[in-house]
Amino acid sequence: MPEKSAKIILAIQNDPTDPPHLVGRWLMEIGFEIKILRAYAGDVVPTEVPADISALIPLGGSIGANDEASAPWLANEKRLLADAIAREIPVFAICLGAQLLATALDGEVTRSKVGEIGIYKIDRNSVIDSIFNFESGAVTAQWHEDVVSKLPSAAVALASSDLCENQIYRIGKATYAVQFHPEVDSGIIQLWEDDADNAFLESGKASVKAEVAAAESELERIWKPIVQSWGNLILK
Repeated sequence: MPEKSAKIILAIQNDPTDPPHLVGRWLMEIGFEIKILRAYAGDVVPTEVPADISALIPLGGSIGANDEASAPWLANEKRLLADAIAREIPVFAICLGAQLLATALDGEVTRSKVGEIGIYKIDRNSVIDSIFNFESGAVTAQWHEDVVSKLPSAAVALASSDLCENQIYRIGKATYAVQFHPEVDSGIIQLWEDDADNAFLESGKASVKAEVAAAESELERIWKPIVQSWGNLILK
């Protein structure tokens, strides 16, 4: 009997310095194949989820969710995400990806009064969720100046931080969006500091690499099992 092929997750990479990295590794550990579409480099973003794709991971980047003029592929990416939601194909959206998912539907994204760069704690709200069942006060790696200021009407908020009301939201049974970066480690943070974007420059911080490095084991302890729980939900 031929071996059953692995389910494929399509990761849409919007920035050369933000690959799937840890999230991709954790999902491969439980049997997924990760296919990377490098939108920033000119790979064509489809407007419908391809037949061989089981889920999507739209990733982060220094561009804004409404920056179609400078990043023209975002229009297609939003249509792709809207198609996934309409067809109930799971999505795990990260940072910019979470903002793109919101604006692909009827949500809104705006500039935050104060951005989050570095390690910040987030708290769950009262909604019970079988995947994001972490303890309140969980540490996260953050790097953003924009926020989802209005959730899509189909979304349910799951967590917040002091500076960001919508840190995690869920749509349907298997689509999740996170404002933080479970995929990064201090090596990725170094790349971001070397290629400083507006969010970092306006933060007033010289570096957050050391605080991210100090938190790496705790970040993995919390977020690896959650990412893999999402993966196992899709594998059922």
